[in-house]
Amino acid sequence: MRSACDILADQWRISADRLDKRLDGITDPEFFWAPVVDMWTVHPWADGGATIDYHVPAPDPAPVTTIAWRLVHIANGNWIYWEHALGPGERNFTDLILPTSAERARHYWHDSRAPITDWIEAADDADLDELRPSHLGHRRNAREVMTTLIDEQTHHGAEIGLMRDLYLRRD
Repeated sequence: MRSACDILADQWRISADRLDKRLDGITDPEFFWAPVVDMWTVHPWADGGATIDYHVPAPDPAPVTTIAWRLVHIANGNWIYWEHALGPGERNFTDLILPTSAERARHYWHDSRAPITDWIEAADDADLDELRPSHLGHRRNAREVMTTLIDEQTHHGAEIGLMRDLYLRRD
């Protein structure tokens, strides 16, 4: 019987591979494409920095987001969940340096996945039940952390795929 860690590692890898294929050939105009008003996005600065639209609590209804926002959101979530639940717990969202192009964002996302991949591949099922710190203030077990990250990657990856389909069919 396969371990829960093996199953989660497969889901993590498969959802990433699917998203990576969806990102092949993406251009900056497509990455920042905003087909409706008031979309949340990443805002590059002239000096090379950037900001990302985000409010707590989120507005209701939630805003539509660009591919840039979605991919950076996935990567930021990876970095912060890893940082607090599986890593040293030193950085927060304001410490992250946001990418300002489609190519940089893809690398940023790839880099954000590496420590999580290393952790899940080295973990055993008992590690999944261990309570971990959280940037959200309450402790969560590693299984919840991994399923949240897989869900975010799958959910936003599908949205990115749809945005790419729509971009190719725009008037």
